[in-house]
Amino acid sequence: MNDLARVFRILGWVFLAIAVNIVGIGIGALWMKIGPETISLLLDPSNAVIWLTTLLTFTPAVGSFYASWLIRRREAKASRD
Repeated sequence: MNDLARVFRILGWVFLAIAVNIVGIGIGALWMKIGPETISLLLDPSNAVIWLTTLLTFTPAVGSFYASWLIRRREAKASRD
């Protein structure tokens, strides 16, 4: 595996760990504030802002994993030729 692909993969894991902590702490804080109503609040379709924010939180991790995959795919294609 190329060094750049490895860096992107490691960076993806770091971003994923940070995103999971942010989302977990956010849900935990919401649970502590309003209790079991958190579940109905999170599943409410009118709360698109929460889902959009969650999606944006995970975007750097997904982008890093995808970049690593693209670099490895390009290397494999170049080595076949």
